[in-house]
Amino acid sequence: MSTRRTKTPADRRRRVLRSLGLVALALALGAAWLWQRTLPLEAITVVGAEHAPEAEVAALTRAEPDSVALFSLSPALMEDRVQAHPWVASASVRRLPTGTLRIAVEERVPVALVLDGDGRQSHFLDAAGFAMPVAAASPAVYDVPVLTNAPPYHPTQPVASAGLRSLLAALAHADENTQALVSEVAWGRRPTLWTTPVAAHGSLPVRLGTTPGEHADQLRRLRAFWDQAVLPQPEVRFDLIDLRFDGQVVTRERGSAPTSTAAAAPAASTPPA
Repeated sequence: MSTRRTKTPADRRRRVLRSLGLVALALALGAAWLWQRTLPLEAITVVGAEHAPEAEVAALTRAEPDSVALFSLSPALMEDRVQAHPWVASASVRRLPTGTLRIAVEERVPVALVLDGDGRQSHFLDAAGFAMPVAAASPAVYDVPVLTNAPPYHPTQPVASAGLRSLLAALAHADENTQALVSEVAWGRRPTLWTTPVAAHGSLPVRLGTTPGEHADQLRRLRAFWDQAVLPQPEVRFDLIDLRFDGQVVTRERGSAPTSTAAAAPAASTPPA
């Protein structure tokens, strides 16, 4: 036969304390919820922006300090709005308990400078084909090739040509010595690249393909041919370098028929061109 334990005064005190603790916790959670719901947006800060004016980035959120509760704002929605700025590649938004909306942005990096039909500086393009206005950054800051016959400026959409996007990505990921070879690119049905002028050869035209995905290999072949055939032969005058054929470099020398050579990989110890 079991016996029932008689509750002592200490047991009753512990029960009362537990009940009071639960009530205090509920009140604290309620106060925290109310504080979060009513904490006003007091300030918007922008970090990481160099070419995108901070005021423009903040304005894209469409949130005004002292006019909205901070935690009623959706970070994902704010990020989408900020990324509409042509210089902003990505954005991360945090709501801080100080009442601050903090926006950290990563800007796009120019790969080419587009010239319009009159030869005037129009806009930059990044590796994904997105356009950035030149007004926010002097072209002199970026040593990138100029691009002609490119599509017109669009503030939010990348260039439609998959082939041009392929070339821009290849330029962005090429090593510095290969990038230094490229002075100008004319896009179109027969894309042509012009090399950086050198005393012995001047600026050489290089024929490119239009198929997406082939341009990284074409630039690699150009670099190998430049280091192994162009620089060591200042007496040879090349009229054209053609990279449209897989694994080959077809050249036309002044006064001779076209010739084809297999392209080797660039030597690691090759000095900058």
